[in-house]
Amino acid sequence: MNRLFINPASEINISKLAKRLPQSLLLIGNEGVGLSSIGKYVAELREAKPVVVLPEKDEKIDVENGIINVEIMRRLYEDTRTKPRGDRIIIIDHADRMTNQAQNAFLKLLEEPGEGTYFILVCHSISKLLPTILSRVEKIQIKNITRSQSEELLDLLEITDKAKRNQILFMAEGLPATITKLVNDGNFFEKSSQIVCDARELIRGNQYQKLQIIQKYKDNRLGALDLLLNMTKILKLSLISNPQPEAINRLGAVLGAYDQIKANGNIRLVLASTVI
Repeated sequence: MNRLFINPASEINISKLAKRLPQSLLLIGNEGVGLSSIGKYVAELREAKPVVVLPEKDEKIDVENGIINVEIMRRLYEDTRTKPRGDRIIIIDHADRMTNQAQNAFLKLLEEPGEGTYFILVCHSISKLLPTILSRVEKIQIKNITRSQSEELLDLLEITDKAKRNQILFMAEGLPATITKLVNDGNFFEKSSQIVCDARELIRGNQYQKLQIIQKYKDNRLGALDLLLNMTKILKLSLISNPQPEAINRLGAVLGAYDQIKANGNIRLVLASTVI
């Protein structure tokens, strides 16, 4: 299945931009919305084959996710000194993983891009990008796909069980890459389902159950953030049918806990103060 699912409003904006492609474009969206694929789609609309720059593993800085270092940018600068036959479109995937040195080298590329060269930066968070880069790029926010598009994707993936469809729709929340992974990766589906169950326990469980879950996540920052995101989704759904002040206050507490843990707060203490 190679079909690309893009939110209709975002697709209109992308099509317009492709006709008058700016020298540097920044695609922003949630992880799982398919930003890299959308960048390639823009290149396809321009009838160009893109060059994709990816993070490389670095044992000193980030072994797991990798970084885009200054040497990558220097090689890119040299590669763009020749004139292309058509458009040269360079996609910088996970642009927020550029080091500060790499970002400064990229600024030089923006000043001397080479004829027919366009840049598409892809990232899920712009907080790590230099203000000087943000001021030089045209930004477009890619929205999650609609409920009907998510349903259509599940049809293509041949998921017919209603309960499983609803479960995937809740967990993926309009992110096509996440929907596909939940269908194709059994371990990911089970792990995601367990986090949802744990989130429900933290909201509705007894004191002992809550303490058990807090103990389970106390050393897992990413897992704790996932847990709180799922609590947020559950509470928002409950507010639709029962908009009580207590539920609104609890939602505010969970959102505050997410920010604290993201800012390196003590996971166990923050979770405990939020739900006990």
